[in-house]
Amino acid sequence: MDDFFSRVRDTRRPIHATAPLSKNSFVPLAMRSRPLLLPEIEDMNPTEHDIAGMFDLVSGRYDLLNHVLSGYTDVRWRKKAIGMSLRSGVKDVLDVSTGTGDMAIGYERAGSGVHVYGLDISMEMLRIARTKAGLGTGGVRLIRGSGLSLPFRDGTFDLVSCAFGIRNIYPREQGIREFYRVLRPGGGIAILEFSMPPGAFGRIYRLYFDRVLPLLGNLISGTRAYTYLTSSVRAFPVQATFTRMLASEGFRDIEITALTHGIAALYSGKK
Repeated sequence: MDDFFSRVRDTRRPIHATAPLSKNSFVPLAMRSRPLLLPEIEDMNPTEHDIAGMFDLVSGRYDLLNHVLSGYTDVRWRKKAIGMSLRSGVKDVLDVSTGTGDMAIGYERAGSGVHVYGLDISMEMLRIARTKAGLGTGGVRLIRGSGLSLPFRDGTFDLVSCAFGIRNIYPREQGIREFYRVLRPGGGIAILEFSMPPGAFGRIYRLYFDRVLPLLGNLISGTRAYTYLTSSVRAFPVQATFTRMLASEGFRDIEITALTHGIAALYSGKK
């Protein structure tokens, strides 16, 4: 594990060994002696700046809102995705758009000897993830970085996951290309994302999703972030289109697992 950081690729952006937040960095107490990766994201595009700022604003109530508005199904979805993707032989995992760290921490707890990195563009979300990781696990490294330019060498990971974050990465094809690049040959992806269920249930759900969810979310969070949530889900490609997008960037053996009658979907595939 000590030599894992040696495989981090050089980038044109400087990588600092100390965090601007505090001397404690983003890693748990047990890991403070290890190197810290904290790229300065100097070339963020306007969309990345907006998304980072939005998640900074809602970070304090993000977990509560997700659990309440989904009836805690988001917890089950993550657990399902981790169980399906953490196959034998997976040792190095990268969770992109890790947010408050639930997915990264879940991988670390579920897999013995698994080395996990969580990357996110929002500083405030990573603050919360740092606290959560410090409470229960010593093996998660948290990094501020962009999904459009992952600060790792080619072929570093056995698994790249992304839970409810791929729709926030623009251009999406570039993000998928980065996932592919940092995977080892035979490595896998686990992309969890919202979907629109079909049929009568879908019509009822869309009423909740379009009317109730943004109203409650915006009211509790004190922002209009949950209006963005609904619009971004609506704008996300349908499953067949997104599957073709993954395949066009080189992924094979792509499978879709519908969750909770199609409210969410897990996309898996291999390099």
